[in-house]
Amino acid sequence: MRRFSIIFCVFVLIFSVSCENKLSGPVQEISDDDSDTAHDGDADETPDDDADTEQGPLFNLKVEGNDKNVLSCRLTFSTPDERKTFVKYYSANHSGYKITEETAKNEHYFFLWGMRENLNYTIEIYSDEKTPELLATTEFHSGKVPSSIFPLRLVTNEKESVQPGFLIVTQQSSPDQERMEPIVFMVDTDGFVVWYFEHYLPGFSLLTDPSYQKKTNTLFLGIQKWFMEDVLTEEGLEIDMEGNILWKSPGLPGSLYTETTWHHIYRLLDDDTLLFIRAQYDFDNHVVSDRIVNVDRDYNELWNWGYFDSPDYFDTVTCNDDAYVLWCDWTHTNSAKMFKDENILYFNSLWLGFYKMNMETKEVIWKFGKDADFTMLSEHPYPWPTNTHDPKFMDASRKRLLFYDNGMKDRFYSRIIEYEIDEDAMTAEITFEYDGFVSGHPWFADIGSGDADYLENGNFLVTKGNVDESQNSSIFEVTRDGRVVWEIYTYQEEGFMIELYNAEKFMPPLEFLND
Repeated sequence: MRRFSIIFCVFVLIFSVSCENKLSGPVQEISDDDSDTAHDGDADETPDDDADTEQGPLFNLKVEGNDKNVLSCRLTFSTPDERKTFVKYYSANHSGYKITEETAKNEHYFFLWGMRENLNYTIEIYSDEKTPELLATTEFHSGKVPSSIFPLRLVTNEKESVQPGFLIVTQQSSPDQERMEPIVFMVDTDGFVVWYFEHYLPGFSLLTDPSYQKKTNTLFLGIQKWFMEDVLTEEGLEIDMEGNILWKSPGLPGSLYTETTWHHIYRLLDDDTLLFIRAQYDFDNHVVSDRIVNVDRDYNELWNWGYFDSPDYFDTVTCNDDAYVLWCDWTHTNSAKMFKDENILYFNSLWLGFYKMNMETKEVIWKFGKDADFTMLSEHPYPWPTNTHDPKFMDASRKRLLFYDNGMKDRFYSRIIEYEIDEDAMTAEITFEYDGFVSGHPWFADIGSGDADYLENGNFLVTKGNVDESQNSSIFEVTRDGRVVWEIYTYQEEGFMIELYNAEKFMPPLEFLND
């Protein structure tokens, strides 16, 4: 959502060609103990022509840098017989990873990624046997993180309690839009950038709403376009970890909050269709609302609905945001979840609440929130969520429901809060709340941004978005007993701060070697 300027990074070229193919042959057979200790052998010895023959355990070994992401490289080699192999890569300062092939083959290809910047990585190639044989050792020097990624500061890291994995981050800035670039990147649990992707369009745009696709090992991204009403450009991408664009949406005109492009969510569903939210306007009365849209990858429309389509239910227009002078910001929908096999849609309005809808009849089944359809069982001065973002269900039962709750109109502090809901009895009970006051960690995102996710280890991932400079925009991980076990601050200086809208954590298909 910010403007950017194109920067020609000469250092990317420099480091992308710095991949030295220094090979040493096998020196011993070792057990697969994931040790990060380099094995004997002359790593600086460049093989002569006779070494690259089919008489050795491997030949045609090549290490090639990746100019789309200098924290990665491509490794190829041949073996005279079909072998299933694995690779370890690590440095003196980074324990690194292991990747194993799924099948035996003669021609081998590995994409090595997740590296930290400006480090010498040792690459070891093994046969995948009960007693692994070290086939060869070579090296790669990782490049420098682009300057368009503003530095992050890790302030808390209780490793034994933190969910392993990579954090996917996109940046926004306040108030200087000129300093922003369209980039998405990943951060490991030690706070190091280990992956990135840049994408430039002929206008002003940001990469947003990233989601990792486990089935395909790809990243799905939305593009928020600004000041591009007459420019036909894509608004979504799917890329692989090498940075190759596998798919992009049709070129569309329009900018953020026009009726032709998306805002707030841009998601890939399990049936390989797209779900997003577009603005919808009542120009006569100066009211802005929303339309939820489902299309296939060619943008053939499959389903859509907007609040103006249901005047019997949404019969009263209220203007809730004092910041809007010329237009009434009525609904401000920021989330939708579609379960097509059940004909069910859930959607969340910043101002109105959280709803469940029958997709076939387009009738609201229930509303969750204050003065709505559920009875609250818990005693609490502020039992209901208000001004919330992107609610999440804990699992397929959909009995536990998590909100990032800003309370901008009644409470004036942010929190995350979880409920157990009973749709038969139509009751709700608070099962978890974290507002940071007890631990000295309170915050208030007074213009409404932020996000909360469930993590596999039972913790919660919280993106603390547009906050006052004294509070630091950050991403933190909190346990069910209210301990912040991991937190990273964004960059800020006087009059400028990097702000975050949402983030996602996932476990990459890499085997982490021991620290």
